[in-house]
This record gives sequence, structure tokens and C-alpha cells, in this order.
Amino acid sequence: MKTIITGLLLITFLSTYSQTQDEKLQERQKNKVEIFSSDEKDNLQVFVAGEVDKMKLSEDLQDDYYMILGYHTNKMGRLDDKDAQFTEKEIISKFKIMVKELDKDMKEILTNDQFAIHKESFGKIITSVYNRNGWTN
Repeated sequence: MKTIITGLLLITFLSTYSQTQDEKLQERQKNKVEIFSSDEKDNLQVFVAGEVDKMKLSEDLQDDYYMILGYHTNKMGRLDDKDAQFTEKEIISKFKIMVKELDKDMKEILTNDQFAIHKESFGKIITSVYNRNGWTN
């Protein structure tokens, strides 16, 4: 009997937890602000893929590169969420710190030549973000 009660409690807990997580995700998505349109994002992905090809990374290193890039750009993209409540000055400051963190992680896995390609290509993306938001450097 204890096993059945424990099982039911566990199922109830997991169901409630899952529902709460879904609600949090929905709320987070509702607060997300998109900087680029979906077509622009597609163009950025094509651009980044071309730049990554120039780096001539091994398959494993390419996976690591994309994982690191995705991690950092996702964090950057959440800075101006409606619920973040940062001032523009705070967003810019945090963005610059995040770019430095991205570069630090990339420097650890890339050669100097590959890192130079990364810096140049990501610099173009940073310029687009600044222009899109009306920020000055």
C-alpha cells in the first residue's frame, strides 16, 4: 500500500512540476523580445556557417564551437526581455561582458587563426546588433 501511495504522490509531483515548468517556459517566451526577424536569423545562420567553414574545424570542434556560440548568444538575446527590467545602459554593459566571456571560451578551443576569423565574423554580428538597437560603440 505504501508503494502505491508513494507512486501516486510521485506521479502527482512530477505532473505538477512539469506543468509549472511549462508555464514558466510560456511566460519566458511571452517576455522575449526579438531583435532579428526570422529571415534575418536564417541569413545570420548561413553567414555563421560560412565563417565556420573558413575555420576548417574538425567535426568535434565544430560541435563545441556551435554549442559555445549558442549558449552565449542565447544569454545575450535574453538581456532585453520585457521582464528583465534592465536599462539600456545596463543591457549594453552586460552585452559587452558577455561578448568578452564568449571570446574567452572561444580562445580556449580555437587556434589563433581560427579565433581571428571568429572575432571578425562575430564582430559583424555585434555591429548589426548595435545598429539594430541604435546603440553607439
